[in-house]
Amino acid sequence: MIDSVKLRRDTAADFFSHYEYLCALQDSVPLPSVRACLREGVLDFNADRLRIVDWAPLLSTLKINKDLPLVFIKSFFQPWLGETGL
Repeated sequence: MIDSVKLRRDTAADFFSHYEYLCALQDSVPLPSVRACLREGVLDFNADRLRIVDWAPLLSTLKINKDLPLVFIKSFFQPWLGETGL
């Protein structure tokens, strides 16, 4: 079996291990906010704090790993606060 396929299959059961692996492949660092909430078996983070390059490994891991019972993605972006009116 191809090593990458075997690794993907084996780590699919462990969300953070697979997430770390995908981050390493793209030379990025796993986000502390992802690690902090995984202790309870829940992924809960603020999407406003993620850079565009942080999304790829996170979404790929979510696509493969089906073990997390709850995934919360929050955003506090409010575009109307900067508007002055028409």
